[in-house]
Amino acid sequence: MAYVGHTPPGWLGNLSAEQETKLQQMWNIVLVLLDAASLGAPEQPIENQSGEAGKSPSTLARTDTFVSASGKSAFTTHLSQTLKETGLTSNEIKSIKEILHDTTAEELRAGLLSTAKNDNPDALLLRFLRARKFDVAKSFDMMLRSMLWRIKQVCVDEKVLLNTELHALRESKDKSKPHEAKEAEGFLSQMRMGKCYQHGTDKQGRPVGVVRVKLHKPSAQSTEAINRFILHIIESTRLLLVPPVDTVTIVFDLTGFSLSNMEYPPVKFIIECFQDNYPECLGNLLIHNAPWIFSGIWKIIKGWMDPVIVSKVHFTNGAKDLAKFIDMDKIPKELGGNEDWTYEYAEPVEGENALMEDTAARDALQAERAKIGEDLLRETSQWIKAGGEHNKEEIKNIQSRRDDLIEQLRLNYWKIDPYTRGRNTLDRTNVIQAGGKIEFYPSEVAAPVDELKKLDIEHVEREEVKVNAVA
Repeated sequence: MAYVGHTPPGWLGNLSAEQETKLQQMWNIVLVLLDAASLGAPEQPIENQSGEAGKSPSTLARTDTFVSASGKSAFTTHLSQTLKETGLTSNEIKSIKEILHDTTAEELRAGLLSTAKNDNPDALLLRFLRARKFDVAKSFDMMLRSMLWRIKQVCVDEKVLLNTELHALRESKDKSKPHEAKEAEGFLSQMRMGKCYQHGTDKQGRPVGVVRVKLHKPSAQSTEAINRFILHIIESTRLLLVPPVDTVTIVFDLTGFSLSNMEYPPVKFIIECFQDNYPECLGNLLIHNAPWIFSGIWKIIKGWMDPVIVSKVHFTNGAKDLAKFIDMDKIPKELGGNEDWTYEYAEPVEGENALMEDTAARDALQAERAKIGEDLLRETSQWIKAGGEHNKEEIKNIQSRRDDLIEQLRLNYWKIDPYTRGRNTLDRTNVIQAGGKIEFYPSEVAAPVDELKKLDIEHVEREEVKVNAVA
């Protein structure tokens, strides 16, 4: 389904002059954090056009940073000064210094690319800016903590994307490791029952996720298995966001709900994910068919939510209410709509992740991604410099080059995707297709594994040719 509606203010493609300046200010801090100077960024400082701290981009490319391949902390005197100019207090800067004590600029550069995935990096920064009402200091602090949460705390790439559904299936059958088998079975059982599934789009073209609360049984799975399932669903849903659509609609289906289904920690974890680490990804939260006993629970949950999240909550009863947000013919019969569709989990198939074993091709693609990322940082530095000099013609030329690099990053992500992300039920049901094509209502299932293996071999051979050509 195509996107319906106009791009709202504050989103990419509809920025005011002030909002674009804020985006450049945000990028300015990111460039210092990532030590863009070491990548060949301009060496001349950018004059503060207004003469006021934090009102326009400050120096982009000083060389007095202490971060290098030696692996020292990404926190530098240059970063400290930049944060001070942006408006952070001494205590806030001290806090950032503490959380960066064991993180290098190199790790953060990789972390930014990992966080962006197939997203436009500008759109990624704008998510954090909107979440903090374009307060650059608060937005940067939020983004940095989110990146560190992703690459240091929960290790999304390693523990979610590489920890595949197929691997879980194998683990669940390995009785020699009972704890791992139980955890894997706990994860898979949630996938199989469809406790939460993604299907179709709403009237605005947003992907729709449905949470069937009545299927949750407290203590049936461990906290680890539940949180892994939640992150797995969120990360796979991110892949369904095709610009200009960059938010989702969630139907929190309370049909058949009773107090025996209520467990607060998973709900709190979901809220924290959307508020702190996946900001501005939620379009609508539809609390559907809530019984009267939910009113007291809602008062507690609402207290955990940011007012912006609360503003996106709508209570619906019956299919007619849902049809205000989702076309009736795209509401499954289970929810009272007209669509003859039922969730069925597509089981993992041996061989579906064969490309993940080809580390040589993966490394070549990752090196390509890193190179594109470095080029983007250089062009972003030039873009900010040209903005400070009010050079409209140069800004236009640089923006064109940036757009090209951002598109290269997107294409690279989908090339590298089968080497770094295990296939999931959306791949197997042909919702996520080769090259990042998304088909919300696929007419055919994915290709058989034998055919996929043939395609994989051809792809590997092409990558080997590229690697040899570079060598």
